[in-house]
Formats: sequence, structure tokens, C-alpha cells
Amino acid sequence: MKLIISQSLLLKQVQRCQSIVEKKNTKPILCNICFKALPNQLEVIGTDLQMAISAIQEAEVLEEGAITVSAQKAFEIIKELDSDKPVELHLQDDFLMIKSGRSRFRLVTMPCTDFPGMPHNETDMRFEIEQKVLSKMIQSTAFAMSHDETRKYLTGGLFETQANVGFRMISTDTHRLNLIQIVMEHLSQDIHTIVPSKTVIEMKKIAEEQGGLIEIGLSKRQVRLQCGGYTLISKVIDGTFPPYQDVIPTGHPYEVNVNCKNLDKALRRCMIVANEITHDLCIQFTQEGLHISAHNNEQEQSEEFVEAKGSEVEMSIGFNGRYLRDVLNVLGSEEISINYRDELSSILLSPVGQDGEKYIVMPMRI
Repeated sequence: MKLIISQSLLLKQVQRCQSIVEKKNTKPILCNICFKALPNQLEVIGTDLQMAISAIQEAEVLEEGAITVSAQKAFEIIKELDSDKPVELHLQDDFLMIKSGRSRFRLVTMPCTDFPGMPHNETDMRFEIEQKVLSKMIQSTAFAMSHDETRKYLTGGLFETQANVGFRMISTDTHRLNLIQIVMEHLSQDIHTIVPSKTVIEMKKIAEEQGGLIEIGLSKRQVRLQCGGYTLISKVIDGTFPPYQDVIPTGHPYEVNVNCKNLDKALRRCMIVANEITHDLCIQFTQEGLHISAHNNEQEQSEEFVEAKGSEVEMSIGFNGRYLRDVLNVLGSEEISINYRDELSSILLSPVGQDGEKYIVMPMRI
């Protein structure tokens, strides 16, 4: 194997693939990434057995071949090389030689025979989605995925398609639920797939790097993303996602509209003295606007007022302020609509003028 490639292109490949590789593994080969010199191309592959990423870039290939090397060492070396000098990769006597300018490195290798490589494509349905749309959908839902490993089915995001209707993403940690959906009338199947959180985050990273259309493939066993020179294939979580439709509030009689920036600033200031663990605060809905208050065990207090439109019934509800701020930080609109019923019911937040986003937050007893 022998090839020459731009340092910047090689760094992008290695950085993306090594990000999923486990630093410590009982199988040494799984700490490696695979370099494959193909005709006029270099393919780099990384895997943790649950997910695999392939990155392909153009290269001047002088001799085809394949080998694996330490993902961490390869990344650290290539990251420090001069960006204005090309990099030569050369397999010599079972060592990978890395040359750039007057820099020389020799890394121990392992053959590709035991390397898992990329899984076969087992998706049942594929569709294309704009890069910006996918990135937005993940950003709006990922923060509500649970970290509770005892309920594995909540530690990922639900990717759901409905034939001739649309595509939606849902996540919940039982304290809040996020849903965002887009209309896609050309979808052919109903599929419900729980994608692991690690995979969701990697999909977002790739979407943010690339432009144009991204191809998504879904099945009950696998999720697949392809964009530009990147291919990501991941296993999915085997489980049943909770019936989220039952959680979305209906018939909430009261509604207020409030400026997102003003509300976020008030929450941020008020939370300075709130409990550092629960972040609990109280919001009083009045005809004049929202009165926000917080206190802690040291008897410190904070109070804020935010103008709001539409409040008909005065009511005080306790919330985790961080949950509310998480929602405000991903909205793309100037105003947010808050629908509520009583002190013990969840509230529904949605950007004014947009029907495809719903955020549900459970109340707290204060």
C-alpha cells in the first residue's frame, strides 16, 4: 500500500472515523482504524461493533492495499502535520510509514483479516433529506434522550416514518418529550426505529459537515446514513418506544405567547439562586405576564417578570428551569406558545407559527 493525499482531507477522514473507536477494548484490533488504498481513493473505516463509519476521499494511489493502525496515534500524528504539505502513507515491513515534509513516523500495524469492516446494508426503506433539516431535527430532540441504562429504549431517539405522510423524531427521558416532524409524501412504509444516542450524535456531526441531500435508510435492525464520501451504518436498539401520542397534551384551555429571548434571559438570571441539582423555579401565569421566582436552602431568592400575551387564568406551576431553557435554545422563532391546564399537568411548548415542533415538560412540586 502506498499513496499520497492532502493533510486536510486525511485529517477529516481519520477524525471522523476515530471518534467512534473505543480507546480501550479487550480486542486490540477494535482500537484501530482501517486504511484501504483503492484506485484513486483512500477509504478509512472505524467501528465499535455497534456502529461503523466509512470515509472516502480522492488520493494519488501508487500501490493498492489495506492495513489497520491505532486510531488514536494516527489521529494525533496527522493532526500535528503541516496542512500545506501532502502526506504519504506507505506500508513497509508490516509498519505504516507516515511522511510529510521532513516528518517521519513508523506505526505498528495489524492485518485487516480480523477487522470487522463495514456491515452489509440491511435497511428496508431509503429517503433523502436536506442536510440542514436533519441537523435541525436532531438538535431539537437529542437533548431529551435519557441516560438511564436500565431503560435502554429511552437512551436513543425514535426515527419514525409514516407512509405518504412524513418523517418524525421523538425523544423522552420521562420528564420531558420532544417531537419534530416534516412532511414527506413519497415515503412508502411505516417504520419505527430507536437509534442509539451515540449514533444520533454522529449523524448530526456528519450532517453539519456536509451540504445538500443526505440519504437515510431505516429498518427494524439497522439505520444507515450516506452523504458525500461518508457512510454510517449502525445497529438499533431492540425495544418498544413508549406510546408518545398519549403524552402529548390535548385540550389545554389556556395559552400564552412570550418572546423567547426575554424568557430565556429571565430564566437564566433567576436560576442563579435556584437549587443546583433540581433547578426548580416557579412560574406564575397572570394577565400582566409571567412572574418567575426561585429560592434555595440558604433563603436566597430571585424574582423576574416577562411580558406575555394571552394569559386568561392566573396559575402558579413549578418547573425544572434547565428543561425550559433547553427548549428555548433550539427554537428558531422569536415567540413561543405555552399551553397549560393546571398545576399538576404537563405543558406544551411550540414555536409560534410552526406546527411541526412540540416540546412537553412535566411540572415539579415546589
